[in-house]
Order: sequence, then C-alpha cells, then structure tokens
Amino acid sequence: MATIQNAVQAMVDKLVTDMKGSTPLSAEDQALVSNAITKLADNDRLEKAIIAVAEEHLDVATGELTNASTVVQELKTQLAAQVTNLALLPTLETTFNTMSDALVSKVAEAISDLPAKLVDPTYRLAEPEFKLDFYDNTTSLLQSGGQTFGAYNTISLVNYDANTFCVYFDGGNKTSATNKATLMTLNAQGEVSQSSRATQLLTSNGQDKLGLCVLPSQETTLFTYITASKQLTVYKSGSFTTEATQDTEYFKIYQDKVTKCLYTVDAKILNEFDGQVWVQKRDQVFNSESEFDAWAASQALLPLHEKVLIPYSSHIDIDSRSGYSSGLSYLDITRPSFKTELAIKNGSFIDIPVVGNQKITRYSQEELVHTSNSYQFTRSFKGKVLLPNIHKPIKASLESVVPGNNHYHNSEHYHSHRAPQLIAFSPIHRALIVYQYFRFYNSSNSSDSGKTLCRVYFD
Repeated sequence: MATIQNAVQAMVDKLVTDMKGSTPLSAEDQALVSNAITKLADNDRLEKAIIAVAEEHLDVATGELTNASTVVQELKTQLAAQVTNLALLPTLETTFNTMSDALVSKVAEAISDLPAKLVDPTYRLAEPEFKLDFYDNTTSLLQSGGQTFGAYNTISLVNYDANTFCVYFDGGNKTSATNKATLMTLNAQGEVSQSSRATQLLTSNGQDKLGLCVLPSQETTLFTYITASKQLTVYKSGSFTTEATQDTEYFKIYQDKVTKCLYTVDAKILNEFDGQVWVQKRDQVFNSESEFDAWAASQALLPLHEKVLIPYSSHIDIDSRSGYSSGLSYLDITRPSFKTELAIKNGSFIDIPVVGNQKITRYSQEELVHTSNSYQFTRSFKGKVLLPNIHKPIKASLESVVPGNNHYHNSEHYHSHRAPQLIAFSPIHRALIVYQYFRFYNSSNSSDSGKTLCRVYFD
C-alpha cells in the first residue's frame, strides 16, 4: 500500500503545483480528482492485483531461468566430454590435407597418359575389326609372290612386360624364295620389322627344337636346339644371325625371370648366358639332370625347353577355291598346321587357348552376266571369328573382299579371293598376320594371274 500511496501523494503534489500555475483546475475538476485519489489510495485490492500479476510473471521467469540453467549444464557436460575429440581437430586437418594432396597427385598421374591410352590398341574395349582387301594400303607387307603355299610351322610370343610381339613362321618343305621363313617383330610403338630367308631355320626331322625367349635387353630372340649334336644356338634379336652357341649335356634350358639370363648344363657344369656370351659357373655342378631340375625349381626359373616348336616337313595349300557359284556359301579361315603360341606377363608364361580353323559366311553376292553364261560370285565374306589371346580368345569381326575387276570371263576363277590363313595375332597391338591368295584378271587379253600376300593388318 505504501507504494501506491506514495504515487498518489506525488500526483496530488503535482496537481497542487499546476493549480497554482497559469491554468488552474476548476473547483469542479478539483473535486473529481480529489475523490478519485481518495478511492485509489483506499483500494488495497488494486495493489494486491498488481503484486499478484508481478509475482506470477516472476515465477514463470524463475522457472525459465532454472530450465535454461539445466540446458547450459548439460551442454557444459557434453562439451567437456568432447574436449579430447576437439583436441584431435588440428591433427585431423593435417591428415586430411595430406590425403587430399596424395589423392590429387595419384589422379593426375593416372590420367597423365590418358590421351595416349585412348589411341593405344591395348586399352581399346571394342571388338577388333579386320577387312582383308587386296588394295588395302594401310597394311604392312611381309611377302608377295605368285606361289600358293602358306605357313606350315609357326611360333609366337606376346611379351606383356615390354609390350612387344614376335613370330617365326616357315612354309615347311615349301619354304622358298617366294615363301620365305620369316621372323617378324612388333615393338612397343607397333612398328614392324622382319628378317627372312629362303630356307627353313631347322631341318624338319621331328626332333630338333625351335623357341623364342626374352633377352636381358628385353628384346625377343630365337633359339634352336639340334638333337644330334646337342648344340644350343641363340640368335641376335630380330635376326637369323647367330649370337652364341653352347654345347649341352641334355636339352634343359632355364631362364631367370628378373635378369633374363639363361642356364644350361654341359659336362655337369652350370653355364650362364648374359645376353651376349656363355660363361661357365664351375662352383655349381650337377651330377644328374634331376639335380639341375631341382636347383632350377628352387630358383623359380622358367623352363624354356617346355615352350618350343618342333618343325615338321610338309606344307599347306592356300589356293582352295571360294566364292564361285551358289554352292560356296562360306570361306574357310585356316591356321598353320604346327603352331606354338606363347605369352609372358610379370616374368611368367601364361597359357593361350588353341584357336583352330573357322569359317565366315557369304556377305554380298553379285551376278556376272556374259554373252553366253551367267555366274554367281561372292563379292565379300564376313563373320565373327576368335583370335588367340591369354586366358580366353578375343572375338573379332573379319571380312574378306575380292579384288575389284571389271573383266568378264567365263571362268570359275573370276574375282577370286581364296581362304585366308591366320598365321598369328598380337592382342597388344591388335595386329593380325595373314597369308592370302588372290586371283583375278588384268585385261581381256591376259591370262589369269594370282598373287599371294603375307601382310599385317591393324584394327
């Protein structure tokens, strides 16, 4: 009550002062004011009401403060629990930055050679496509002549460690100046090089051996073994020129996966070939062939003597007729009679499944109309074939096209392309080595002519 009374008294004092001023209240106004003040001063309910309202708001405020204090305490507790984790933030930031830098570096390194890989046949995902066309100017020519025999003996090596490919083939007993024994190499850039000779490298007696191996220089070379003399010969890379010879006690030749050095035994003494010369290792003696085998196994050496070709004396004719009359609806795709196909990856041999003879079907056909006869002939054959590859053969599309020629002739040899021979295939370079005989007419006055081409087709 004292508070309200004080307030009323202060208002009365102000009114008295104003009444003494220039605009005093009228007698009637003064009476009304006096009466109101008296009632306010005597009305303790008003004060109680005001106090009650204030107290109610105070209780609410106190409750909210209590609740806020509880939340703050909980937050304080949680923050205290996270102090250890918060202390790790600087370390985590440093680690994250290091990982980010490493990731950026690795991504940059991985895609740095992407433009080269986009045009590298090794990384192409689509099926290879080959078109055998007499007038194709994009191929690499290995041989050309009028003979009608293909490759009879062949051995090839796909070197995934150096991205190279090497193949040797000959015509068996039909090897000649027009059907040469050939050693062809594809380097890592896909460039073709070859050496050839008019005779077989080995006499086809069914006993002598021929192989391919990788030298310490990472180049692929030939080696031969003559059973009668027990002589091992290693040739210069990409050549039929002898690099070194070595007498052996038996035909066992091993190779170190890393150094590429060769090992064999003569007179019980170990001999090592470093890529240029044979050197005796007199401190290493083997009393038997089995001891040498056990030592080689303990050194994890490669048994090259298990990956060889034994050439035979015969031949294969690639002049079989095709494409004439309605009866021939397919074209044979042949393979050499004796073949050894090898692959090496991470220093070890990987098997290549055998791919044999196949067929492709008639794709486009035309009718040759002459004054007296009409002939059906196939303009091209096309189909899916399998090509040699590690683990599983590669599927490819293959088409063979006749030579373009407008000369009309009443002969079944018109516009003839004979059965292609698939000598070898490099999955690294997507390169197909093919022998094929073409027969066609040059002019109305000339006799029929034919030509056998041995070429490298690139996808």
